[in-house]
Amino acid sequence: MYLNGRANAPITPEISRRIRITHPFHPLSGKQFDLLEHRRIYSESYIYFHDDCDEMRVIPAIWTDFVKMDAFVEMAAGTSPLHAACLLELADLCNKERRRRMKRLCVS
Repeated sequence: MYLNGRANAPITPEISRRIRITHPFHPLSGKQFDLLEHRRIYSESYIYFHDDCDEMRVIPAIWTDFVKMDAFVEMAAGTSPLHAACLLELADLCNKERRRRMKRLCVS
């Protein structure tokens, strides 16, 4: 098999890895495949695998279980997708916008 113009050693059972597609809207969501290669392209990470029709496919690694979940998100167990610092920043922005609108109403 050749990826990136170089020959890769065959994946043996000892070093093979299965990945599961976790993105809820992907048509292959929930299915598992043998990992062929993991590549980083700039700041993005991609997974290469063969689908059920033996076609080589590529998918963002973040759409699979290959990437470990953010520790905060895992501990929050779905209660909030934002870190506390983000929520505080959002509250501050909301307060500033409310004060700006109140000033504008008082001036008019």
